[in-house]
Amino acid sequence: MVYQDFKPCPLCGASGQIFYASCTDYMVSKESFYLLRCPDCGVVYTLDPPEEGEMKRYDKLNLKLKLGDSPNGITSRLYYHVRNFMLKRKVRIVEMQAYRTSGSLLNYGAKTGFFSHRMEKHGWKVTSVEKYHEERQFSMEMFRHRMIDVPEIEALHPGTFDVITMWHVFEHSYHPHELLDKFYELLRPGGVLIMACPNIYSTDAIHYGSYWAAYDVPRHRWHFYPGSLTMLAQKHGFTLMHHERMPFDSFYISVLSERNMRHKMAFLRGMLMGLYSWIVSLWNRGKSSSIVYVFRKR
Repeated sequence: MVYQDFKPCPLCGASGQIFYASCTDYMVSKESFYLLRCPDCGVVYTLDPPEEGEMKRYDKLNLKLKLGDSPNGITSRLYYHVRNFMLKRKVRIVEMQAYRTSGSLLNYGAKTGFFSHRMEKHGWKVTSVEKYHEERQFSMEMFRHRMIDVPEIEALHPGTFDVITMWHVFEHSYHPHELLDKFYELLRPGGVLIMACPNIYSTDAIHYGSYWAAYDVPRHRWHFYPGSLTMLAQKHGFTLMHHERMPFDSFYISVLSERNMRHKMAFLRGMLMGLYSWIVSLWNRGKSSSIVYVFRKR
């Protein structure tokens, strides 16, 4: 079904957007949002999400988990254990793909600073950017690591960083073109941009349809698959060098998706579906629930 009356694609300007799905914000507001797919660039996006100044209302429940409160429930405990494992994996990805074990790193959307702190412990000079005061304050109190607010990124000098990272942040961006241009400016020649995003062509996304928890409307404005994100990055001077799966996301997302569907034994069902998706991704990384992309500045 093609909607001729809708605005052009916000990323490429093409007309004739195609209805993709209707998704519900199960976490906070219980509001429903349409997703549209661009026939030209292939990106899927949330139609008419809240304005940037209104988004904190939708992020309120997520903040409790991010801020390091004692986890309640088996899913939250699983999240905390997996986070510790993934911090080590993220360090390995950065150092392998940047071909260095120290340097300057910009962590954009740093949340509460666990990754930034881990990179500092490994000898990296880290600048962290985070929009929420509560998370910046937590980082200062927990790690003595000062973060800057988003507007302060304009004061950073061009060619400053060897690596820029975004872990499940880019899909939230209100200005993706401007952000990629800024990253290109801030990276040194040959610098590396590493970002992780959910994959709408994953096994679990296809299985759960509109109940798939990683659509996470309206917090996620953009919904990528490998081809659409690579195409966008190329337009801003980046070349895809490597991509790999985030191995545990399928389990966590599948459990949440089962809860969205109000199934009995949601945890067990979600773990089984997550395992199936994980097995499929062993042979086809393009089917992974979330993918880490490594782009190099041309």
